[in-house]
Amino acid sequence: MFVSRMFNRESWKRFTSQNFKHFSRYVRDQCLEAKRYFASKEIDLEILERALQYCLENDTLSFSNLNDTYIYFQREAERANGGGQEVKTLGQRYQGHHQPLDVSKRSLSLYEEFLTQGEKRHESL
Repeated sequence: MFVSRMFNRESWKRFTSQNFKHFSRYVRDQCLEAKRYFASKEIDLEILERALQYCLENDTLSFSNLNDTYIYFQREAERANGGGQEVKTLGQRYQGHHQPLDVSKRSLSLYEEFLTQGEKRHESL
């Protein structure tokens, strides 16, 4: 089976074997997920090994869980290597993979006008 041979690692073989046993009615779906998550991208084998070990130890045997775990460990590795960008916003430090959204700022004159109209109505009562 192609999925079982995608990576030449003992932990991958153990994971796929347990996955196929655990999801015996959904092997085809699991194989499609494995191909979608792991066949079309460059995979860091060290991070994959960590994710496989974690999933095997915690009995989370779906390829979806493995993919989520892989992404988590990948982000952690990027943060450890200084991959997250740092941007100053509102006097705070922001660390993340995406730039903060540029939010438009409303003019206070709209609110001041609303308040003065309210004061005028209150005075006329």
